[in-house]
Amino acid sequence: MKIPSVKEVKDNFSQFLKEAVHEDVVITKNGRPTAILHHLGDDELEDYLLELDSKFKQKIEKRWKDYLKNGGISMMRVRSAGQT
Repeated sequence: MKIPSVKEVKDNFSQFLKEAVHEDVVITKNGRPTAILHHLGDDELEDYLLELDSKFKQKIEKRWKDYLKNGGISMMRVRSAGQT
């Protein structure tokens, strides 16, 4: 893991972008971690945005609580519903 300063990243941004493909880059300001440069592939952006979406998180939590309270649907029922 690389740990450069803001100035180093500013001066060599394209190089750190290339390095972020292989490992995270922790950027420091005044010697303290302040940000992470993390590579995202085309297929990862949607997942990343959903992870940050508070409404999506609330829906997942609601559905999970409902599942714990009421249970779920059997695989047999799911399969039979897909065949109609």
